[in-house]
Formats: sequence, C-alpha cells, structure tokens
Amino acid sequence: MRSRLFPSSSATRSLSSPTRATLAALAVVGLAACGDDNSGATAPAPAPAPTLVAQDFQRLLVADGTAPVARLINLSNDSTVDSYTLAGPASLVYRTTSGRFAIIQQRAQSRVAFVDAGVWADASIGHRRAPARVGFELTDGLPTHESVNGPWISIFFDGNGRAVWMNEADKLAGAPRIAFEIQTGAPHHSGSATMMVNNTPFFVVAPFNPTGALPNAVEVRNQSGAVVARVDNCPSMHGNNAISTGVVFGCQDGMVLVRANGATVSATKVTPTGDMAGLGLRNAYSQSGAPFIVGQFSAPPGQPTQRVLATIDPVTGAIGRLPALPVDVRDHWRVIEPVKGQIAMLGTNGTLYVYNGITRTLQHTVANVVPAIAATGALTHQVSMMEDVAAVASPTTGEVVMVNTVNGTITRRIRVGGAPSRLTLTGATRSGTYTAAR
Repeated sequence: MRSRLFPSSSATRSLSSPTRATLAALAVVGLAACGDDNSGATAPAPAPAPTLVAQDFQRLLVADGTAPVARLINLSNDSTVDSYTLAGPASLVYRTTSGRFAIIQQRAQSRVAFVDAGVWADASIGHRRAPARVGFELTDGLPTHESVNGPWISIFFDGNGRAVWMNEADKLAGAPRIAFEIQTGAPHHSGSATMMVNNTPFFVVAPFNPTGALPNAVEVRNQSGAVVARVDNCPSMHGNNAISTGVVFGCQDGMVLVRANGATVSATKVTPTGDMAGLGLRNAYSQSGAPFIVGQFSAPPGQPTQRVLATIDPVTGAIGRLPALPVDVRDHWRVIEPVKGQIAMLGTNGTLYVYNGITRTLQHTVANVVPAIAATGALTHQVSMMEDVAAVASPTTGEVVMVNTVNGTITRRIRVGGAPSRLTLTGATRSGTYTAAR
C-alpha cells in the first residue's frame, strides 16, 4: 500500500474555503513551532572512521600441496573468508606489488589463476571488501617462472617457450590482459623479467638454445619488440629476478646484469672474484621494492660442491655473502621483505633464520617453526613476508605458522587442515595503523 502524507485531491476539493483557511493557519503555526523547537540545534557529527592495525587489512592465501584448493584467510581473526577450487594443486603462489592480488600458478595443469584478495592500503587508508576470483586466467604450457617488478608481472611458460607480461594497472581497472609477450621459439627451461627505466618497461628474456640445452644468452627488448641489448656468453642460464634498479640472470660461471643506461638499458656479464671466484648464480630471489636481490651461488659441475647465499646489488654488481647456515642445514625457502630489507630463510631443520639484508647480519634464529624437512620428496614449505611478519607453510602439520620478525617469536599457529604448502600474504604491505575507508 502506498502511504500518503496529505489528503487526496478529491478530498481537498470537498473542503470549504473557511476550512482551507483554518488549515493554512494551523500549518503556519506548526512551522513556526518547529522552528522554535530546533533553534540553535546542529546535526550530530559523523562517527570517526576506526583506526585499525595492518593485520586488519591483511589476508593470507594458502594453497594445498596435494588437493586442488586454495583458501583466503582473514588475519584479523584467522577465519576463512573464501575458498577456490583449482585445476590442480598450486605450484607457486605470490602477490602483486600493491599486495591486493594473489597469483596462483598450476604448472602441471598449465593454468594461472588470479584472486582479488579484497584488502589493500593507500598511504594511511586501509581498504576491505569482499574478495573475488578474477574472471581472467592464463592457459598455456607449464607456467613455471615468475617475476614481479613494480606494476609488471612476468610469467614464463616452459611448455612452449612463451613469456608474457601483464600490468597490475589493468587489473585495478577491471580489464586484465596480456600487455606484451615474446615467443622464444620452442619449449625450454628459461625465465623472463622486467627492467623499469623512468617508468618505461624493458622486457628481458633468455632465448631458446638451438642445442636444446639451457639457454646461453640473455636479451632485452623495448616496447616495440626490438632487441636493444644482448649478452651471448651466459652458459647454462638458470635463475633470474628483478628489482627497481636492475635485473639479474644467472649463468654457470657468473651472472648477467641488466641496468639503466640513460633512457635505455645495458646488459653486462659479471664474473665473481675473490672468495666467490668460480661460482655461478643458479637461483635468484627478491621482492618488488627491495633494495637487493638474494642469489644462490654454486660451483660448476665437476668442481667441489659449494652453495653460497649472498645479496646482489644489480647496479654495481657487488656481492655480499650472508652468514652460512649450520653445516648440516640447507636453505629450503628464501624471501625478502622490501620495507626493512629483512630476509627470512627456512632451513631444512625447521628453523627460520631472519637476517638484516642491508648489513648481512643474522637477527633471529626461530627454532621449531615446522618439523624437519626431508631431503627428498617433501612438499614445499613456502614462506611469505610483509613488514614485521612472516607466514610459514607447514604441510605436515596442516598449519600456517605466523612469526614476528621484529623479535623473532612465533605468535600463533593457524590451523588450516590438509597440507598447506604454497602461500602468500596479501593486503597492507607496511605495519602500523590505518584509518578504515568508508
């Protein structure tokens, strides 16, 4: 039924003129009375937006190591806010630079999925909304390698030798797409990355080696696809990463550095010297915004086994050793936190080692984070970091272990169930407090 505030027109017409005059007078009196009752009154001020800690604007995406499922967990109360059925168990999980999007690679199923975690921060403002699986997927052969640098996300597909680049700005605009791609010619184990020069992207890739072995060259292309720099003496190329100041690709006998050169780039082969002489970069790790790259160096085949972890400055080529792990311990996972430059390294003994990457000093040894990890056959125990916090997957106990990297303590164990293996923290990348967006 439609409510009415005034009589209908027919009822109004039936009133006599004196009656209308009386009603008009009463209305004037009523208006005057209302004015008298509210004189000097002001509308109540809106309640201030709440100020919350970073954890309230962070979520954890964790994928099972044996089942095709991923869960998104609110870190404010450890509850599952959403879950996703995948094509198969995730082979790698990571986030975009803003912290808002999570990327889920499923190598064996040749798929890459994307999730809007629904949490992020702009300066001092924190945002929360319902998460959503992005209606855009990559379906191509064996997505294996990734590199995130600024807004650019690069993925290399071993199954067909294709490298693709996406810009996070397209995702934020609701129009995700492949913005650039290179077909290297044939399936092979390789890698790709992005070099930024004054906000202009250059695309770095290791081309196909006609012998069928690992690539032996690194090339850089501009936005038109033209090769602007190339190094050919990079035997057995393996491992790469990128930060704002440069890109590193590993070689059996050293590494290739891609750096800014005016408005364009240069590519240079660097061979380690001193106590690193004879070692080659085999794997590289970093996080967008970090001041350095962590390299895993080893001796070429046929030489005594060595395994050295060190920081790399891609501009100067300077290499600085990190303190060695105990003799019987190997690094299982390595991750860099870009705000403070901390490094978290999970050892096969279940201990998390936290370093200051700037000074290359050990800050904390956090024992019994996870049970000891088998030398072979173990599921991956991925580690992810935001400022002052690390999340460690523990597939053998069905947990994610949260560690405070300021004081080196375990803060809690989130019971996930199953075999949590691959994970990434999403949302506010810095600690502190944020005003909740309205």
